[in-house]
Amino acid sequence: MKKDIFEKIKSRKNLQVALDFIDINDALKVAEASSRAGANIIEVGTPLVKASGIEGMKKVREVVKDKIMLADMKTADAGDVEVLIANNANANIMTVLGIMDDSTIKSAVEKASELGMLVQADLINVKDVVCRAKQLKSLGVDIVGLHVGLDVQKTRGISVADMKGEIKEISELGVLISVAGGLNKERISMLLDLPINIFVVGGAITRSKDPYTSTLDIVNIINGN
Repeated sequence: MKKDIFEKIKSRKNLQVALDFIDINDALKVAEASSRAGANIIEVGTPLVKASGIEGMKKVREVVKDKIMLADMKTADAGDVEVLIANNANANIMTVLGIMDDSTIKSAVEKASELGMLVQADLINVKDVVCRAKQLKSLGVDIVGLHVGLDVQKTRGISVADMKGEIKEISELGVLISVAGGLNKERISMLLDLPINIFVVGGAITRSKDPYTSTLDIVNIINGN
């Protein structure tokens, strides 16, 4: 199961839609539309995980059916316990904060391996992302997530598109690479030549008047249509 999901993600460029909602009903509408439009991965965003818990995540799973589902836990402690939570919600991938102690990340990786899940380390607020990515690879992390948070985007005016050099270096480690932070169809077009496995899009889809069409436009760009 774990190997199959890893290889599926590795074999193509993937669109991940981040459901950063508080209201589960709003999330379900976008989940259905974006899944139908061809999004490969549906993310239960951290706000939704906190607001709706396991039951909310299960509802998302019902809507997205056999799509890959990521629970953005942003785990900071008790890695193994939070893997169990994500697994109980039928997620395929869970996230840990890459800045946290190695013991937390290792416990998440070990439990996820037992359950056939993937672990993504979110490098939000990590200063030396290349150095930390090497350490995370040695700990068994499957996906490295390069993430420029909303607050940093607002105060510094940068997005993940400004991290091209780091993306190239980390790709040589043999981990999957996910990028998130201010992505839209224009910025994704600028990044298509880089070894990125997962493009994470939030507001450009979730705040759109027509999430289905917005998703389809980005899917076509990623697929070269």
